[in-house]
Amino acid sequence: RPVSIRVLQFSSQAASAAAAASAAPGSHSPVLADAVTELLVGACQGTRRPGSRILLLDATFGAGGHTRRLLRGASEASTPITVYANDRDPAAYRLAGQLSESLPPGSDSASVVPLLGKFSQLAEHAELTGVEGIDGALFDLGLCSAQLDEARRGFALSADGPLDMRMGGPAEADSPTAADLVNGLETGDLAALFRAYGEEPMARRLARAVVERRSGPRGPLRTTKQLADCLADAVGSARRKDSLGRSAHPATRVFQALRIAVNNEFIELLSGLQLARQLLKPGAPCLVLSFHSLEDRLVKRVFANRSLDDLCCPAAWADAFKRQRSPQSLHAKPPPPLQPQLWQLVRFDSNRGEDYLMAGPAEVAENPRARSARLRVGLKL
Repeated sequence: RPVSIRVLQFSSQAASAAAAASAAPGSHSPVLADAVTELLVGACQGTRRPGSRILLLDATFGAGGHTRRLLRGASEASTPITVYANDRDPAAYRLAGQLSESLPPGSDSASVVPLLGKFSQLAEHAELTGVEGIDGALFDLGLCSAQLDEARRGFALSADGPLDMRMGGPAEADSPTAADLVNGLETGDLAALFRAYGEEPMARRLARAVVERRSGPRGPLRTTKQLADCLADAVGSARRKDSLGRSAHPATRVFQALRIAVNNEFIELLSGLQLARQLLKPGAPCLVLSFHSLEDRLVKRVFANRSLDDLCCPAAWADAFKRQRSPQSLHAKPPPPLQPQLWQLVRFDSNRGEDYLMAGPAEVAENPRARSARLRVGLKL
């Protein structure tokens, strides 16, 4: 049965100020930064030995907003802290290095250890070897503003760029790009991908449009604008809305599906949660911020120790794509099946006993990205 936990309530003015102070210049504000800090730093105050150092894992450093907020929270509590700041994006890794170097040299109070790699590679970092239990972990899923703002990364609908979408960019040379998928898969496999990873109701129509477009005189789809225009033409005048009732571009769900497929996000997330559990102390929290229903559903099932069979079985399109391109390593092998009672799902008194937290109106007004975020917490058993 899920345990119940109280998260301190913050005024809307304090929440907005804290989020703004946590963000690096020019970056987005970290979502639910106050709750994350209270759960990862505040919760340790009653259980740690006096003077002992808090060890935390930020598995998705991004622009560093959450890590900065954790450092500040520990400083305010006069608590020594080390944050292992991981990201698969080399640009984020460089930012983590800059943050680490900006801290006072030889400081006994705070340190940041930059790590470069996927979730599935957490166990390979020498910096984590021999660490005797970390006090908490954070996974902030999805994209950061810096990735969306760079057209050359291929994530954004609003700017034209190459259809890439690899989180690690050119460093992940063995991984397929979004262009490889839209130009290499057959209609049925594209439709299965759009439906499974984008929950796209018009998956087959859009898949047919992609195949017709690439087979025509204009040739393969190479840029985000080409793909977005192709999908918009296929949808026609039908109006699209997202899960929150806002107007949405017809290509939004397909772009999500391609990004998930290119980066093998669900298998990576499962691997990351299992490896984080190995690093956590018994009873330590693992926090996951998700931004769409597919990843949130997966996280809830993991923390509730439920079956994942219908969520994470190998997709048919992956095998089809292997037959056509046969790269050395398209995807990592799925992690071993979860064993029962590995996690305890947390319920929040501050949210009517629900098993997740969402941003309040004040934070959403300050940071619209927070609108769709859900924060779930699992305690290691």
